[in-house]
Amino acid sequence: MKHPGLTMYSRPAPATRRGAQLLDDKPGRQTGAGGAEPALFADGRLAELLGIDHSAAVESVLRAALLDPVASLTANPGKRIRAQLVAMIYRLFHDDRAVSLSAAKQCRECAEVVELIHAGSLIVDDIEDGSAMRRGRPAMHVQYNLPLALNAGNWLYFFPFELLKEAGLTADQLVSAYERYNRTLLRAHFGQALDLGAKMAQLPQQSVAEVCLAGMTLKTGALMGFAAALGGTVAGQAQPVQSILEQFGVDLGVALQMFDDLGNVIGKCDPQKRYEDLSLARPSWVWACAAKTSDAYAYEEFLDGVAKLPDVEPLERWLAAHDLVRISRASARQQLGRAFERLEQGLRFAGVGWSARTFNELRMLGEEIAVAYG
Repeated sequence: MKHPGLTMYSRPAPATRRGAQLLDDKPGRQTGAGGAEPALFADGRLAELLGIDHSAAVESVLRAALLDPVASLTANPGKRIRAQLVAMIYRLFHDDRAVSLSAAKQCRECAEVVELIHAGSLIVDDIEDGSAMRRGRPAMHVQYNLPLALNAGNWLYFFPFELLKEAGLTADQLVSAYERYNRTLLRAHFGQALDLGAKMAQLPQQSVAEVCLAGMTLKTGALMGFAAALGGTVAGQAQPVQSILEQFGVDLGVALQMFDDLGNVIGKCDPQKRYEDLSLARPSWVWACAAKTSDAYAYEEFLDGVAKLPDVEPLERWLAAHDLVRISRASARQQLGRAFERLEQGLRFAGVGWSARTFNELRMLGEEIAVAYG
């Protein structure tokens, strides 16, 4: 059963890549301003999940306190990079075949799983960062309230388990997906703990890059790895190949986060959040590059510039003098290149054939990440 009110793909953006039909879906039924009537309320599905008899009053409260707020976020889905990755990894091994209805359903459901988890993480991130805006709109905790938003974010970590059950995977595939799902959430929370707990200005200079890289790997990398592994699962690949794909997703996710951190400094992605990572003293690849490429005196100057935010002049003067934007962008591109090199080497070692055309499309996705974020 589909859940139109919660899907990230109720109104798919135009796409020119082959395999885009794997993510097409039927529009959800709309019920007023920004609201939706999810199939969650149809055919006794809600009663099954709740485990209790309920009235229209219960449904009304759940709509207002959970499902409509979630729908308002997922109706503004962003770039859907993780969803694209699921479908493109499937196509990497099935480029020469027509897409079956079952494969299309599995790709859609698995893509929705990773995007809903990502949506939940954005809600929680915005709360913990004190961010007022998300994708050009008020963040959920601003638009509604913090307790409601926190509950919705946490719910989005768990509800996708139900979607996986409906994806049509075999029993063995489902168990494997559940194990990866659980491990992904654990690692992402480790990564978030690093993000929240590491005060970059207080870390020894030689430890900064290590902490930043660990956070990116555990947080952004883990979910991208899960997306790539799910694509391999739908494609029928064995566990060793799924592990190769998962590592590729992690590597690609780290590159994405490097570019995203750079975009936060140059104000490319969201000008309203410019320098937010630095002002919060959170792990950032730009901060890592400053620590890696500076002597002790220059690094102290960098810290002084950060401490003077929101006065941006001292920091921008330092960034220009040390060419840090170019250095950060170059290292992110190196990480992006390594991701594809390791994928190709891993698939060759495993003796698995793949579509050169889809591999190139994956490279195009990587280039889009580089251009869009940094």
